[in-house]
Parts: sequence; structure tokens; C-alpha cells
Amino acid sequence: MSGGAWDLSDFVAYAAGSDVDAMTHLVEAVAARARVSLFPGDWFGFRVGATHPANIAWDASGRGDLACLCIPSVRNGHLTDEMLSFLEAAPKLLLNLNLYPTLVPDERREVAEALRPMLDRAVLSISFSRGFGLTASQLGVLLVHRNHPYRARFETQWSWFTYFFNAIAARAFMLLDLSALEAVDARRRDWVRTALENWGLPVVETGSYYVKAFRPIGELPEVFRPLMRGDLVRLCFKPPIG
Repeated sequence: MSGGAWDLSDFVAYAAGSDVDAMTHLVEAVAARARVSLFPGDWFGFRVGATHPANIAWDASGRGDLACLCIPSVRNGHLTDEMLSFLEAAPKLLLNLNLYPTLVPDERREVAEALRPMLDRAVLSISFSRGFGLTASQLGVLLVHRNHPYRARFETQWSWFTYFFNAIAARAFMLLDLSALEAVDARRRDWVRTALENWGLPVVETGSYYVKAFRPIGELPEVFRPLMRGDLVRLCFKPPIG
């Protein structure tokens, strides 16, 4: 899926009931002792259930013990240079690979190569949802380097997740047909392109087709105002499969 850019032979896999379960467990545990940085505007779900909100900050500096980001960001469907700087500044990372499979293969490899130097200090959360075409399931899998400090700290909890969900996760992975998913993604990408053209909006070929964000110049038409998030007009698409 990374186009050969990643070597995960030294990584250990853990299964989880959902990507949200696993990620919020990690964020909550880290925030009990240290600061967690969330990239501004990215997935708010990183804060679900937080009992130490003072230690969880929307901060693009990446300052803290753990930096969290969706790949590509659900903020705008892209992985930007600012986001890479955010990740480079943090000692440990939580990367949610959700919309990542919806990128075209060349862009997917480019993103994978940009992230490759950071993998050993990252926990990879693979979400079986929109990006993998399994929208009826929020099944999640964690991949972490065998020498990552979080593995020693959370081995017991992650092993219990795995005892319960490993068989389901393994079957889901084994049944995935990446070429079939890419064919569906290509049709959905065409659908989004046509929609943008019909609405008179810029056609942006890069990034995930699920999220397209625009920074308006000048006065914004009233119809788009409910879609403003910060300084961005954020469009979320759910194209039909056919």
C-alpha cells in the first residue's frame, strides 16, 4: 500500500475493536502524565473521553510528548509541509491511516516516503472505515515498532485488545483487494471532480477525494458560510460506489 516505501518487518501488530477505541486509549493514557499535541483543525475525535483536557492542545508546534494527526488530514484531505514540521518536532507520534488508501498510488507513495524517517517513533492506527471501503466497520489495527517505548508501556492493554479482535482483524485484512478498492476510488474521484466542476469550485486532483478544503479570497457566498472551519471552506464527500 505504501508502494514499497515502508519496511514494517520490525513492527508488531495489535488488533482493536475500533480505531477510535485504540487511539483515545493511547491519548488518554499519555495525557495523564504529559502533553499531547493535536494538529489544529484535524480530527476532534482524538479528544474523545479526555479526562485531562489541559494536557491536550490544538497546537501546530508539535510541542509535547505525543503528536497526533490523520494521514492525510481530515482537515483538508492533504498532508502538508506544515503538518510534516508538526510531526518532526515531536518525540512520539500517533498517525491515523484512514483516508490514506484513497490517494492515487503515486501520491500515496510520496506521502509514505515523507513519513518514512518518522515511522520508528510512530504508532500507526489503521482504520477500516472510509478509506478501506468498509464503512460498516470501525475495526482498527495498531502497528508499532518493536522497540517503541509505548510498546513496553502498553503491551498488556494492547494484547488484551488483540485477544478479543485479532481473528476479525486478520480476516478483514486478508479479504482486502487493493486493486478492487482502487477501481472504486477512481470512480468516486471522477464523481467528486464532476461535482466540483458543476458547483464552479476549483478542481483539486491531489489529496483525498473525501475531503476538499478551500481558503476563500474575498467575500464568501452565504451558501458556503455553514461550511467554514477556521479560515477554510471544508467539503466532505461520500460519493456513491457505482
